[in-house]
Amino acid sequence: SPAYLPSCTRKTYHFLIKLIQNAEENEYEEGVEPTLEFVMTKKDITGSGAPATLLVFNNEVGFSRKNMDSICSVRHSKKKGKRHQGFIGEKELHD
Repeated sequence: SPAYLPSCTRKTYHFLIKLIQNAEENEYEEGVEPTLEFVMTKKDITGSGAPATLLVFNNEVGFSRKNMDSICSVRHSKKKGKRHQGFIGEKELHD
C-alpha cells in the first residue's frame, strides 16, 4: 500500500530498488512478458514477530545450477567493475 512508503527509510528504498533490479536480471521464458508484484500484508505470516510481511512475486524461470554456484561464491562477483557503487550484485547479498 502507498501508505507505507512515506515511513520507509532510505535503506528500505534501496532494498526495493535492488529487488526491481534483480527482477530485471532474471531469466524468463521466451515470449513471456516479465511481471513483478509487491504485496504488503498487515500481519506476520512468517511467524517471526514482524508487524507485516512483504511478498514479492515474479514469473521468472527460477534458479539454475549457475545461479546457485553464484550465490555460493559471493566473493567472486561477475560485476567487479560495479562493486564500488555499493549495490547488491546479481543474486548476491552484501551489507
